[in-house]
Amino acid sequence: MDVSEPIIEEAVKIYKVLSNVNRIKILYFLENNEADVSSIVAHVGLPQPLVSHQLAILFQYQLVTRSKQGKHVYYCLDDPHILKMVDAMLGHVQHEIKHEPHHYA
Repeated sequence: MDVSEPIIEEAVKIYKVLSNVNRIKILYFLENNEADVSSIVAHVGLPQPLVSHQLAILFQYQLVTRSKQGKHVYYCLDDPHILKMVDAMLGHVQHEIKHEPHHYA
C-alpha cells in the first residue's frame, strides 16, 4: 500500500487518541448507544469533567458525533470501523499474554 506522509501522520494522531483507556471505554459504550454525558458518566464511572474532556477529543478526531436535543447533547460512535481496529489490537494483546502464535486468515 502506497500511503502519503500526511496520511501516516494523521493515523499516528488517531493512535495517540486511542492510547487512553477512558476514551476506549467511552467508544465501546457508544458502539450500541447514543448517550448524553450523564449516561456516559454513569456507565464508565468517571467524573463528568473528565468524560466531557475525553468526548471533546474524540469529537475533534471525528470518532464520535454529537447532536443537541433541548438542553442535552447526545454522542454516538461516528465510525464503527475504529472499534474493529481496537478489537484487532485487543486480539493481538490476548495472543501476546498467552504467548500464542498469531493466526493469519
